[in-house]
Amino acid sequence: MNNLNILYIWTKDNLRLEGVHYIPENKDICVLVIHGMSGNFIENKWGDITGQKLSENGIGFIYAHNRGYNHINDIATKEIEEDGGYKTVRMGAAYERFTDCVSDIDAWINEVRNLGYKKIILLGHSLGCNKTIYYLHRNKQKDILGVVLASPPDMVALVKKSEYQLNYKELLEEAKENVKKDEPRKLLSGLIWDWFILSSQTFLDLFGENGPADNLPVLRNPKEFPELASIDVPILAVMGEHDDIAVRTLKEDLDLIETKAINCPSFTKQFIKGGNHNYEQQEELFANTILNWISSVIKR
Repeated sequence: MNNLNILYIWTKDNLRLEGVHYIPENKDICVLVIHGMSGNFIENKWGDITGQKLSENGIGFIYAHNRGYNHINDIATKEIEEDGGYKTVRMGAAYERFTDCVSDIDAWINEVRNLGYKKIILLGHSLGCNKTIYYLHRNKQKDILGVVLASPPDMVALVKKSEYQLNYKELLEEAKENVKKDEPRKLLSGLIWDWFILSSQTFLDLFGENGPADNLPVLRNPKEFPELASIDVPILAVMGEHDDIAVRTLKEDLDLIETKAINCPSFTKQFIKGGNHNYEQQEELFANTILNWISSVIKR
């Protein structure tokens, strides 16, 4: 078993987040995971397999929970209750505000530095790709060596296209009406993808056109993706060949994203044979893909 440790950090708005750190012998490069909607370390086996693989090869790995982990959670704050416990804030995928990803990523990057690493690679998975792009557009960091976009989604397309969500317009109007009534945390009456229960404001953040999460607008296909275009470090884009987030085809989507990443010095595309959105049963192949890219592109 690799040397690993559980981390607890505080964001600047005083939320406690947890992460798992796979520790290499020498601390130089660390891969920091920004997970997607309701993601968590326990259910994302690719995180464990990748952490083991990278740390065995001298690269640190932190699977970092953000406030959107699990569908609904209660996150500890620094305020102490009368019984001595932490006062909590109800969050998770149902209630998180997308723009708060800046606070979460900032806190984790500071933790990586405090642990002694000199270089950082951000690995966004699913919605974590949009968060990573959003963050880097607003926060240039000299020690960010590269970016991995694993299963990068056009969030708006995944509810606007009828094959993914039949009642997008109705949910959009309901969400807008609830926010207008000053009820942003009111849960919507319908499910997203027959799976997610979301608050009204969270729905607008994630799925509103030109909203904060709409930075990979493959369906709209404007002339520029300005936030993606601001990334000036190497990018690895990874997709499972059986992923279910295609706007056109998975290949066409990645090809289009590549054309919009106009300032990165190299853009590498890789499809994981037999892989789905979470690379289930193909975790070793996913981990090797990350390792090989770091070895060939980042360390050369």
